[in-house]
Amino acid sequence: MDENGETKTWLIALKLILIAAVLIGAVGLALWYASQLPGSSPALEEAIKEVREKSPGSSSSSGKSWGLAKDSPIRK
Repeated sequence: MDENGETKTWLIALKLILIAAVLIGAVGLALWYASQLPGSSPALEEAIKEVREKSPGSSSSSGKSWGLAKDSPIRK
C-alpha cells in the first residue's frame, strides 16, 4: 500500500490476471472432465434406434438430409 492507503495499480492488475487464469483453467478442466465421461449408454442407443425405426418416412438409405444446413433459402 501507498502511504495514503491505496493499493498499487500493478498489484490490482496482477490479481485480476491471476483470477482470470484460474477461471479459464477451471473451465478448461471441467470441459476436459466432461469429455472423458461416457457419451452414451446402451439403453440410450437402443432408444435412439427404436425411435428411428418407428418414425414415419425415415429411410437411412436416402441421400437426402434434413436440417437447417441443407435447406435452401429459396423454395423450389
